[in-house]
Amino acid sequence: MLELKIFQDKKLIQKVVLSKREITVGRSADNDLILPDEHVSRLHAIIARRGEEFLLEDRSSNGVFVNGKKVSGVAPLAPRCRVEIYPFELECFYEGEEETAPLSHRRSGEKRGGEAPSPAFSPPSSALIYHFGILIGESPPMQQIYQMIQDVAKSTATVLIRGEHGTGKELVARAIHEASPRRQKPFLPVNAAAIPLELIESELFGYEKGTFTGAQTAKKGKTEEADGGTLFLDEIGELSPAAQAKLLRFLQGKKINRLGSAYEIPVDVRVIAATNKDLERAVEEEVFRPDLYYRLKVAEIFLPPLRERPEDIPLLAAHFLQAFSQELGLPACPLLTPEARHRLQRAPWPGNTRQLENFIYGALIRARPPYSLDEAALFSSAAWPGQSLEEFQSPAETAPLQESMRQLLLRTLEAHEWNAIKAAKVLKVSRGTIYYKMKKYGIQIPGLSKKDESPLKDGTIPS
Repeated sequence: MLELKIFQDKKLIQKVVLSKREITVGRSADNDLILPDEHVSRLHAIIARRGEEFLLEDRSSNGVFVNGKKVSGVAPLAPRCRVEIYPFELECFYEGEEETAPLSHRRSGEKRGGEAPSPAFSPPSSALIYHFGILIGESPPMQQIYQMIQDVAKSTATVLIRGEHGTGKELVARAIHEASPRRQKPFLPVNAAAIPLELIESELFGYEKGTFTGAQTAKKGKTEEADGGTLFLDEIGELSPAAQAKLLRFLQGKKINRLGSAYEIPVDVRVIAATNKDLERAVEEEVFRPDLYYRLKVAEIFLPPLRERPEDIPLLAAHFLQAFSQELGLPACPLLTPEARHRLQRAPWPGNTRQLENFIYGALIRARPPYSLDEAALFSSAAWPGQSLEEFQSPAETAPLQESMRQLLLRTLEAHEWNAIKAAKVLKVSRGTIYYKMKKYGIQIPGLSKKDESPLKDGTIPS
């Protein structure tokens, strides 16, 4: 992978990890890397991976410089090279390479021999944004997710992504695909909840001519279309029992049968599934196959809700402001006042990142010169007719709430002799959530050291 550090006026403003095989760079909002300045072309450059090498293609009217030399067409990006897209400078690091102190911002064409080293920049932490593909965040939970993405991307194991609506499950799946050896092959998303139950089998596995009325020609399913690549199954908990059986058979043998056919077709596809449902409960209630459940969760990634990583909210808001101000053609990117940022961080965001994105977009539509978004402009009832302020408020002090939740979990576990399955049923959450909350609230099992705390398969925590 390639890591870019982006500087403007000698200040580090972004840190970007490129997990996609190709990204676009420019001032337009539809670029992967947005550089908002009038000197930057709408599509200024394309950075693409070719084997183990990264290449830069100049698409601009003002030019791109690599290590002080103007690019003519396409140029390779060597480790630690400097890319100048005025007024920005990008530094390139390959995966595993030790980072050095940031280079000084030198005008292209300046002599390098005999120059005294410039002092290192001290980037403001509030301006530092981490990207993994199109994921944004620098909080500890997001750093763990980035590491897990890199770990699971190396294998072909199935992955189960868990998280609430709007937490970015498909983005994580795409990042895994783009970081994997399958990146050159298709990534096909399928939303099981959006397909009628009677059609989902044919959508996934295809059908032969004459299988049913209207089947005038044979059709490949999504599994075949994704051959060599990745099939992302969102809302996996919505699969019908028949579709579950076929998916399980495919995961076991890597072969499919189209509807209406007795012939098996070998297919090489990695499956990544996602859900916001409690699959453990679905298994207990016998609406989801336990053998399929265990096949899917070879590797498991839990995405935290936005309210549990409030330090990422200003970064996300700044990203959305930058992108949408370009899209709406605003003369300047609006700034959030400190009060507005703090209010955004205190809001509960039940719709997570998707809700924040739409909220920022709506605020920009109503923005007026001088394009500074204060707390009143963001949250006034006039700006959001029919939407009460309470929807954007959380308790003034979160500590008492967290403590009460901790006590509730502790009492429930004690009442059920530390059986996680029973506690999960009482609290109406998954067993995985019980383990996660125990770790979050520092609940230790009586009589055990922290390193020995490992739940048994039957859900009973040793006491």
